Amino acid sequence: MKDRAKGILIVLSGVLIISPEAVLTRFLSEGGADPWTIIFWKMLFAIPVAASFALYEAGGISPLWKLAVEGKVYYAVAVPLQAVVDICFTFAFVYTSAANALLLVNLNPLWCAVAGRLFLGDILPYRTYLALLLALGCMIIIFVPEVIERKHNEGEDENDEALETSELGESSRKGNIIALFTGLGLAAYITIVRHGSKAEKPVNLIGVATLSAAFTTILSLIIRKGDVSPASFWTGELWQFWLAQITEGFMIGIIFIVMTIAPRLITGAEVGLCVLLEAVLGPLFVYFAYGDVPSKWTIIGGSLLLTVLAVHESRPLFKKAKEIHRSISRRISTRMSSSFAREVEEAPDKEEDEISI
Repeated sequence: MKDRAKGILIVLSGVLIISPEAVLTRFLSEGGADPWTIIFWKMLFAIPVAASFALYEAGGISPLWKLAVEGKVYYAVAVPLQAVVDICFTFAFVYTSAANALLLVNLNPLWCAVAGRLFLGDILPYRTYLALLLALGCMIIIFVPEVIERKHNEGEDENDEALETSELGESSRKGNIIALFTGLGLAAYITIVRHGSKAEKPVNLIGVATLSAAFTTILSLIIRKGDVSPASFWTGELWQFWLAQITEGFMIGIIFIVMTIAPRLITGAEVGLCVLLEAVLGPLFVYFAYGDVPSKWTIIGGSLLLTVLAVHESRPLFKKAKEIHRSISRRISTRMSSSFAREVEEAPDKEEDEISI
C-alpha cells in the first residue's frame, strides 16, 4: 500500500473512531456526570494509550525525557494549551449541540492559515482570504437567527416555558463561544508544533499528548476536590458509565496517535478534508441516539461552511494532481522522443545493410 493511501486510511479510521464522542459525552452528562468528572476519567484512560505510543515512537523513557528537555520551552506552552483544548472540547459538547460544536471547532484550518501568516511568515493565497469571509458569513447564518429567537422568547410573557427556553438559549450561546475558542486553541497548538519543526534544531513534541492528559486529569481532580466516584451521582448502571468513559479515553488516545502519524504520510489539506467528516458523523450519532435534529439555520449554514472548507482544502490537492499529470506527460513525451530519435538514427544503418546485401 502506498504512503498516501495508508495515510488517508489512518486518518479516516481515526475520524470514524472519534465521531461517537459527542453522543457519549451527552450520555454521561444526562446520567449525572458533570463536565470535570467526564474530563477526569476520559483523560485518565487516554494516558496509557498515548504514553504507549510516545514511548514506542521515542524508543524508551530516556529518549522521550531527552526530547522533552530539549524542547522544554515548546513543551511549557504546548502542554497547557493542549489541556485547555481538551477541556473546552468536552464543555462545548455539554453546553451546545454537537452540530454547532463540531462546525465551530472544524474552522481551525482557516485559523491555522491566519496564524501561519502572522507567526510563521506563510504566504496566504487569495482563496484563503475569500474562505475566511465566506466562513464568517456562514457563522452569521447559523447564530444570528438563534440570538434573535432568544431575544424574542425573552420578550414574551415570563411564564415557566419562556424561562426554560431562555435558559436553553443562554446555554447554547455559552457552548458556541467555547467551541469557537476550542478551534482557535487547536489552531494555536498546531502552529506551535509547526514552529518547533521549523526551528534551527527541530523539536519533537511527541510527549505533549501524554503530559497534557496527565495535567488535565490532575486539574480535574483538584477542581472536583477528589469527588469523581460515579457512585455519588450516576443514575444508571455503573457498567454503562465505565464503558462510556473507557471508550472515550480510548478514542482520545487513538486520535492523538492518528494526528501524529497521518501528517507524515499525506498533506495537511488531505488531513483537514478527512477531519471534516466528523462534523457530519458526530451530529448523526446524536440523532440516532436521541433524535435531536439541528435547526434549519444550522443545517443551511453548516452545509455551506463544510462546502467552503472542503473547496478550500481540496484546491492544493487539485494543484498537486495537475503537477503529477504534467510530470507524467513530460516523461511519456521524453520517452517517445527518445524512442523516435533512436529509430531515426538506426534507419540509415538498416539502409546500408540492405544495399550491401
